[in-house]
Amino acid sequence: MDDILAEGLENRWQRHEEMAAYVRDWARRYFALFSDERYLSPTVTNVENTRGISVVALNEELGKRGAMISNGYGDLKEKCFRIAHMGDITLDDLSWLLGQINDVLGLS
Repeated sequence: MDDILAEGLENRWQRHEEMAAYVRDWARRYFALFSDERYLSPTVTNVENTRGISVVALNEELGKRGAMISNGYGDLKEKCFRIAHMGDITLDDLSWLLGQINDVLGLS
């Protein structure tokens, strides 16, 4: 709570919004958003796996690099994956993560 109050609630909210926009822009460029645009979250983005990649294999490689994303639940396990942008995560953290994903998948 001290960290939240030190950052300021409005600043923290703004940071989450900026990170959400950053991840959404990346997702739209390389994949698609799984969620209806009217109900997007400021804390996590669900990315539709339009490229048919192995989300499990991607996550295994990301794990070797010190990162992790979440795949979908049940029938959605390989159809989508989630990228969090909340809490103490920063835009630099997300930039690094998306750069790692781009590198693993050969995206430019």
